Amino acid sequence: MGIKNFHIVFVTVSSLLCFVFGGWCWRYAETEGGGYRTLAAVSFGAGVALIAYGFWFWKKINAAQAGPGGGKGGVIAMVLLVYLLGQPAADACTVCYGQAEGPMIDAARSGVWLLFGLVGSMQICFVAFFVYLWRRNRQFHAAHPEELIEP
Repeated sequence: MGIKNFHIVFVTVSSLLCFVFGGWCWRYAETEGGGYRTLAAVSFGAGVALIAYGFWFWKKINAAQAGPGGGKGGVIAMVLLVYLLGQPAADACTVCYGQAEGPMIDAARSGVWLLFGLVGSMQICFVAFFVYLWRRNRQFHAAHPEELIEP
């Protein structure tokens, strides 16, 4: 899998993760209150922004290649696979854990928040790395305009 396809898959999975997290926050907003609705709205907004970015990237990379749109079947298959794996049959309610409330449920919720925090921090690191590369590229081309390569 090339870097282009990896980027498309990464953006797709990230947007799906935003929507799943937003749905999870929205569901708990009715019972827990707090900032869950705000967090859900921010997550849904990030998911929509990632989808818009994915389409922009796809259009830009296809224009740069100026060839037939090869590889679309792989992306469609990946989206279909993610959709089929994320069916509601895999959801479990808190009653399935034993008690509807208690320390075990609190620990499971804390674990979910920890994992979301780790995934979010990794995504922030990816964005920071790509912004760093973009800035370095601009600095290089500003210092060496004669080495600019036109596609």
